[in-house]
Amino acid sequence: MIYKLDEISKKDVLEVGGKAANLGELIKLGFNVPKGFVCTSKENRDDIYNMYNKLKLGNVAVRSSAICEDGTQNSYAGQFETFLNINKEEIIKSIEKCYDSNKSENIKGYINEKNIVNEDAKVSVIVQKMIYGDISGVMFTKNPVSGDDIIIIESVLGLGEKLVQGEATPTQITINKHTLIIENNIGKEMLSDNEIRTLSRIGLDIERFFKAPQDIEWSLKDGEIYILQTRNITTL
Repeated sequence: MIYKLDEISKKDVLEVGGKAANLGELIKLGFNVPKGFVCTSKENRDDIYNMYNKLKLGNVAVRSSAICEDGTQNSYAGQFETFLNINKEEIIKSIEKCYDSNKSENIKGYINEKNIVNEDAKVSVIVQKMIYGDISGVMFTKNPVSGDDIIIIESVLGLGEKLVQGEATPTQITINKHTLIIENNIGKEMLSDNEIRTLSRIGLDIERFFKAPQDIEWSLKDGEIYILQTRNITTL
């Protein structure tokens, strides 16, 4: 099946996976999420192209969404490949690669380590409009290492994938969770104080909804903040 992201929610997690279900919830809550769709199996290519054309997506990002992903116990963060800046001609191949990545040795090892049953290891694939961010990054609504109740925002110029893959050194900002006062800013100054506080409020709203500290990927384009994905922090 193929679903638009704005058609799904947490109740669909067993079909669309954690990442896609979370995006559907964010859209319903009014957060700025790039439009797109999710495939729950190897669909007919004509159906995929029809949805792509209907949504007028242009270049896209293609990502995996596992059934047991981004829950309170397990996260596949960094396990699957992400394909960025994909044009219409490359979509089918990228979707197939996402499905095939579930068979990789890395994923098999992760599944065995976490004692994940095969049914929960199933993968859907998200196709979203590509956002070419001026600044992108990740935001933690709690320190994922120490557990300190603070907000941490890490940012890089351009696409956030460089940060997620460890290919760029980010600017790191620490914000008081209760006052939204900026306590520390290490690295090149990229975001304005107003943008930092706006991001922080978004993070707190998302945390409040999911009732758990969040690891959020975001992008800033032409002054507009996009939320690319959110997951529970599983290292606490």
